[in-house]
Amino acid sequence: MSTCVECGASVVNLYTQYSKDNIRLTTCDQCNNFADKYIEHDFVIIFIDMLLHKPQVYRHLLFNRITEQDGVEPHVFRFAILLILFEVYIKWFRLERYYTDYDTKFIEQPLYYQYLYILTLCIFGNPRQFVVFHCCVNSVIRVYFRNQNKRIRHNYVSMALIISSFGKMLLILMVIWDYKQLEYSWLVSIIVLASNTEALSGNYIVPSRHIKHSNNFTAQST
Repeated sequence: MSTCVECGASVVNLYTQYSKDNIRLTTCDQCNNFADKYIEHDFVIIFIDMLLHKPQVYRHLLFNRITEQDGVEPHVFRFAILLILFEVYIKWFRLERYYTDYDTKFIEQPLYYQYLYILTLCIFGNPRQFVVFHCCVNSVIRVYFRNQNKRIRHNYVSMALIISSFGKMLLILMVIWDYKQLEYSWLVSIIVLASNTEALSGNYIVPSRHIKHSNNFTAQST
């Protein structure tokens, strides 16, 4: 079953389709709101709500968009790889701004050499940090909720962390902003941390009656 993005209750379907371009959103029996208003919204609205840290948008992405039940959605996995590659840019930027005497020789090397060197560091360093961070978060959640009658889907915890780390993509705006201001990268880190907190605040724990989800966006023909 699908999930109401407003209250988290289960719903039979998210909308009823009468024709190709004629649908009616399902109203949740628990809260009397539309079960998932984001069905009719484009990506821009979804992205803005992610920036505003609205929990409804994370319920939409995690429960009504993702069909993977036991592992990690392939699209989310590819996004995680993209985030790791962005770390190359972050490390490169910080190295250029705050290099030491030892790093001077590195800065004088060709750009392709610098990029490949930092990429190698990210390949062997960042995935381990990524795995350790996710394992720590899952462990803390398991210990905190061990006495509660709720099931924790740890793959959804990891996917919530990955999706809510979208803020790292904002670093591309540093090309437009003052490139010499390192404070922007710290601001992005704060945004990512706040997004992680919001995504984990109520989306990874689901009562037993909400565990099973069918393929999302199923339409009920009339």
